[in-house]
Formats: sequence, C-alpha cells, structure tokens
Amino acid sequence: MAVVPVLALYLVSFLYYGLYWRAFAFGVTSFDSFKRDAIVLKTVSVAALAFVYLQAPIDLISLAVIAGGILLNLSGAAALGLDRTYYGHEVAGLPAERITAFPYSLTAHPMILGNVAAFGGTLINPQFRNAWWPLAGLHVVLNLGLLAMELAGDRRRRAVRIGGGLVLTVALLGAVLAGFNPLAKATA
Repeated sequence: MAVVPVLALYLVSFLYYGLYWRAFAFGVTSFDSFKRDAIVLKTVSVAALAFVYLQAPIDLISLAVIAGGILLNLSGAAALGLDRTYYGHEVAGLPAERITAFPYSLTAHPMILGNVAAFGGTLINPQFRNAWWPLAGLHVVLNLGLLAMELAGDRRRRAVRIGGGLVLTVALLGAVLAGFNPLAKATA
C-alpha cells in the first residue's frame, strides 16, 4: 500500500475521536447532526481497520476477543439508547440517569472497555500486529483518552479542552509517522 493511502487510512481512522472531543469540550449546535456525523465517522473508522485486519490470515483467538469487545460495546449502547450513547447528557442536556441494566451492572464504562478489547484483540493476530500495531494501539490509547474525558466530566471542561487537544495532537503525529511506516507498506 502506498504512503498516501496508508496515511489516509490512519487519518480517517481517528476523525471521530476529534469529533467526540470537540463536542464534549465545546458543545454542539445540533445534537442530531453530531450523532449523524459520529455514526458515519465511526463506521468509516471501523471499516478502515477491518479492511487491513481482514487481509491478515484468520486468527480465531483474535476474532473471539474482537467479537467479545463488539458485543460488550453493543450491549452498552443498547442499555443506554442512541442519544445517551452519543453523549446526550453531556452535550444535549439530557437529564442525568443512572443505568443499571447489563452491562452497566458490571462496569461503569462497558462501551469503552468493549472498544479497548476489540481494538486490542486485533493485536493478538501476529500478522496484523506486525504491520498495523500503531493503528490498533492508537485506537486503544484514544479510547482510554475518551474514558479520561468522561471521568473528568463537565466540571473540568478546561482540562478536557487542553488535555484532549494534546492527546489528539500526539495521536495525529503518531498517525502521520505510522503512515510512513515501511512495514505497513510492505505487508499491506
């Protein structure tokens, strides 16, 4: 894969994190537009990762961990509903509500844990890991950044703006550097 497509793949993989950060840190003018954009950008991101992951030989353990992460994420989204899944309380002013249905009965952040498991699960596949570890690793790091942002909450918007901006800048730099990774070009 040439440098430009590899770099483009990295960059489209991380756009939705910037969208989430901007919405959480600065608010949104239209919650419906934000949800639409978030769904589209996350779909593109997951499709980009799936495109390169599915070129590697099948690894059943890796696939099982990915599937478990996806199921945990989907269970969390189903328990929250679409509006709350996309920061409805934080950016759309929905009233605070404690969700206790599964998987929230087990953990406060099942969607992020599911994302970390799914993205991290790709790294179990040795062929994928050798060529694309920065892609999956940056997804894991950025999901942990989303967790930090959620834990910081509304009261620490300034910290979210500064810290999130720094994390996204470092991730962007990492994506650009990874886009020039000769291993990714040689094995993709």
